Amino acid sequence: MALFAATWASLDAARQSDLARARDAAGNLAHGLGIEIASELRLVENALTTIALDYRHRTDTRPVAERLRSAIEEQHALIPFASALRATDASGAVVAGLPPGGPPVAVGDRAYFAQARQSPRHVISEPLFSRVTQEWGIVVALRLHSQSGEFGGIVYAVLLSSHFQRLFAQMSIGESGAVSLRTDTLALAARHSAAEPASTRGLGGREVSAELQRAFAQRRDAGAYITPTALDHVERITAYRRVAGYPLTVLVGFSAENYLTPWASSARRHWAIAGATFGLVVAVFGFMLLQHRRQFAISTYASRLARQQNLILDNDMVGMVRVQDRRILWANRAMERLLGHAPASLPGQSTRILYPSDAAFEETWREAGPALRSAGHFRTQLRVQTRAGGALWVDLSGAALSDTESIWMIVDIDGLKHSEQRAQHQALHDALTGLANRRLFEDQLRRSAAQAQRSGEGFAVCYMDLDGFKPVNDHHGHEAGDAVLRAVGLRLHNELRANDTVARLGGDEFAWILSGVASAQDVHPVLLRCMDAIEQPIALDGGALVTVGCSIGVALSATVGTAEQELLAAADAAMYEAKQAGRRRCAFAGLGAGARAGADAGAALQERS
Repeated sequence: MALFAATWASLDAARQSDLARARDAAGNLAHGLGIEIASELRLVENALTTIALDYRHRTDTRPVAERLRSAIEEQHALIPFASALRATDASGAVVAGLPPGGPPVAVGDRAYFAQARQSPRHVISEPLFSRVTQEWGIVVALRLHSQSGEFGGIVYAVLLSSHFQRLFAQMSIGESGAVSLRTDTLALAARHSAAEPASTRGLGGREVSAELQRAFAQRRDAGAYITPTALDHVERITAYRRVAGYPLTVLVGFSAENYLTPWASSARRHWAIAGATFGLVVAVFGFMLLQHRRQFAISTYASRLARQQNLILDNDMVGMVRVQDRRILWANRAMERLLGHAPASLPGQSTRILYPSDAAFEETWREAGPALRSAGHFRTQLRVQTRAGGALWVDLSGAALSDTESIWMIVDIDGLKHSEQRAQHQALHDALTGLANRRLFEDQLRRSAAQAQRSGEGFAVCYMDLDGFKPVNDHHGHEAGDAVLRAVGLRLHNELRANDTVARLGGDEFAWILSGVASAQDVHPVLLRCMDAIEQPIALDGGALVTVGCSIGVALSATVGTAEQELLAAADAAMYEAKQAGRRRCAFAGLGAGARAGADAGAALQERS
């Protein structure tokens, strides 16, 4: 009995060891695939965000559909793995991204359209069957809305199941292994089976084993189990890992029969040895030999899996570093492409080498350290320093491996950040003169009003309309009119102080904010300089000289108050009073004595010539 008990214990321990190795190998493969899928989804999200920002801050007069088509063509080139990148109007009709000459497509009845309409964040759909490609896939969608918040439709990317199947097919999973991608509701988004590589069976369905449901109920982000797969009834050793930050899970399963073949063979021989005590010595020798062969086969298989994982980690697109106590233990070759550091030069270096300053280095760790300890992960966007001393915007995400170790992914988003900055500048500045536009001016006016309420220091709003501009425009053409507006904007900018805000509100109307003034007498010198500068002759491209004048309305916070819209309306009304009084004048808004002061000021300014 002791012999049989020892044989059973040995075989059970060997089986458990093999199963543990299989779970670890499957888990590592699922983790690596999760990292790659998360990287692709982040690139998709960045592309959708860029298109949504361009839509929100549009400043030119092109039709919306034309602007969307242009932005989609530009961004689709950055995410070629997406089968389609499209945009809809508010009703769900696709207005950009369809193949030329194809039939119209509407997605207003799709669940992801309703979800994206109500959410400010990116939405990932359940698996669905495409009406255009007649294939299964998932959709990543983002809401489009104007600066006022009005819903204008959605922009979405289609990731086909066949794309993920091609990615999964590159993995070595054995003759009956399988890799699948499921959503949080357990719907099947993609699947690759080594025995049925072209099969689409089960896509979109939720046919899963009871073991998978129990494992998900106990732990959602990672786990392992052994059971026959519901779709093909093949018993597999399956490990799963959640794709960090997304409602998706990668499952990798090795066939239990294929993976445990060495163990089963060993078990049969063990029992034969136990039944034939007379051949104990020969049996022990055979057992040791088989054990050695089994370990060699497992070691060879594990080495192959390790090489595949290394191919995922050591890619050319996403930089990766492993860090312990803020020192680099390992870096992949993408770091050389991104930042110019050869991988061999980074191990042993402090992570300070990646930051432009000590302050940035410490600030990032103050945010990342607590997040890694509490949540196990951290993500941000920041500027890092290249080996040549330049700066590069990156998306930085890290995951804790232990109390002292972590792994970090670095994705280049420098082009995206610069496009966002250009879009932000275009949204807040006048395209013709480069001055602030009405939106930025009103924002600065709110700031000045709040500052005046806190400090008691006065300020003035000046509203100016050009006199004699229309004849220039009519006689010399619109290009000459544009040249006059640019010259006037430049002269106002040069005459005003650096802390004063000047803007073009539209047409030939300009406005500026003078800080630190309490009375009409404080404003007189500035108005004299501005009116004198504007009335100087302006040379056009053809050599002609033209002159324009201006009428200015002024509203003092000391007279009108600090309510922004009332100040702007009062200055506008005062400007029209100046025009009615004879043009090329200045009038001050106010009642009683204030109105008289405005009239005196206008007269004084008129007499300067």
